[in-house]
Amino acid sequence: MRGRFGSFQVLSAFVLSGVLLAGAAVAAYAQAAQTFSVHEINFAIEGAPSTIRAGAPISFNVTAEGNPHNLAIDGNGVNLTPSTPNIQNGTGTVSFPALQAGTYHLYCPVGQHRANGMDVTFTVVAGAAAVPSTGGAAGRPLLPLSVAGAGLIAGAAGLFLRRRTA
Repeated sequence: MRGRFGSFQVLSAFVLSGVLLAGAAVAAYAQAAQTFSVHEINFAIEGAPSTIRAGAPISFNVTAEGNPHNLAIDGNGVNLTPSTPNIQNGTGTVSFPALQAGTYHLYCPVGQHRANGMDVTFTVVAGAAAVPSTGGAAGRPLLPLSVAGAGLIAGAAGLFLRRRTA
């Protein structure tokens, strides 16, 4: 009877470890900065995300061609203007703090660019499960989730080896 109880303890420890590692991975993903690549040209913003996670900072890697461009966000009671200089025929990064769930506009605040079509609507979704539809952040959870997976595999291997030697 004692051998079965010992196996139950090992199995319980294994399950608890997996749950803790998965929880840590989800928490890390939820707080990780989101980075998107956008292209501003001829009164259009290309590659803008349609969905962004709530509660995590946002960065845009911007490639601008032609006229000077920049990015700003408004909506849901928020009006965020860029703290970086305008970008012309080059690249730059524009960052914003985390947003709450809701609907927002990403637009170019230079001159009449917004009125000329440089305005994209996006939705901020609550919870770590929200994954951007485009941009660089889609691959970001792989490291924390892979660490959780490695912990589960190591625990399973330990259980298997323990059973073989017992």
